[in-house]
Amino acid sequence: MFTTTSATQGRFFILFAGALWSTGGPMIRLLENASEWQFLFYRSLALATVLFLLIRIKSPNTIAQFKKAGVASVVGGLFLSLAFVTFVFSVTHITIANTLFIMSSAPFIAGFLGWILLKEQISKTQWTAMTVAAIGILVMIQAGVSGDSLFGNLTAFATAACFAGFTVSLRWGKNKNMLPAVCYAGLFTIIFCAAAIIYEDEGLVISLHDLLIATGFGAFGLGLGLVLYVAGSYEIHSAELIFLSLIEVILGPIWALMFFRESPTQQTLIGGAILFSAILFQTLAGRNTELKSARI
Repeated sequence: MFTTTSATQGRFFILFAGALWSTGGPMIRLLENASEWQFLFYRSLALATVLFLLIRIKSPNTIAQFKKAGVASVVGGLFLSLAFVTFVFSVTHITIANTLFIMSSAPFIAGFLGWILLKEQISKTQWTAMTVAAIGILVMIQAGVSGDSLFGNLTAFATAACFAGFTVSLRWGKNKNMLPAVCYAGLFTIIFCAAAIIYEDEGLVISLHDLLIATGFGAFGLGLGLVLYVAGSYEIHSAELIFLSLIEVILGPIWALMFFRESPTQQTLIGGAILFSAILFQTLAGRNTELKSARI
């Protein structure tokens, strides 16, 4: 059982992590002229550096930590890397609200993949929530069925699917040591971006303004957020974890509206509300199940 103190600390870590992540979309809006690939390259370089240093501090035998993480960590890092890439391209083609609302379907996709690949059981409650979530996503995607809107919606869904793949990979390896997986994600993204930059002949020269945004968010917003998320996930139940992590989805559109006057469409709000109802239903049902199990 979790103690009151550790659970309270865990909740704070998750909320703070979500608040840090919610600045990702607005940070991209502040870029002057860096392309998506250039931004991702420097952000991932900062992320991988910070994570490697943290792993090194945690254990002098760094190689042993990566070996302990196993193959599942490498696969998870690949999925997380793809989620990093698709998120940035989604935000540059549709509203921040659209991207984040569609991304919040990741837990349901993870549940579905776990059912197919790991033979994990899905309850009637989970099937109901997943069905409602799918309806919400379809409503949001229907708002943009061509051009940039379609591309942005599809890459947002790809982000959710890849993050779900990351989660299932860690479950597959039954590995709680997520930090090497995140470090792998940064390294994979660096490789992808370097190849794309060479192919597009973009070069690595960007303004100091854009460089500070990319490295600052990679090290602090994304890096520190992931470390806090990992620490907090050890202290609270999974159902509550899903609910608390939604702070990112709530705050992201608020920052976009406050600083960029970026308002979500009516269909986005309707679809988002349907999706949120599914998440709330699943979270409350899961919490009740955990409380009953704790009493037995």
